[in-house]
Amino acid sequence: MIDRLEASADALWLTPHAEDMVRIGFADDGREMVGAVKEIEWLKPAGRVLLGDPLMIVTGEQESLTLRFPFAGKIAAINPELMAHPEYLNQHNDQLDWMVDLVVD
Repeated sequence: MIDRLEASADALWLTPHAEDMVRIGFADDGREMVGAVKEIEWLKPAGRVLLGDPLMIVTGEQESLTLRFPFAGKIAAINPELMAHPEYLNQHNDQLDWMVDLVVD
């Protein structure tokens, strides 16, 4: 299992989503690290988070990767479709491969 903050940072994309909010999703580097995604496990689906708190574990054909929050803040929303469709993380599509909306402190 890969569980390093720098690996997590490489595996995420970030984009402003609303005022003081950032949308976090799964980047191409993450897909390269784990291979085809088979399952995910939410580690923190709600509440306040600190920099480096675990967000989820993404398990692929090659490896598992613990993703960590790149900022402190409060979770505004998670992508409810990912539990039923972890394969959405296999292709770059901002509408499908997003994970969480975070209101940044």
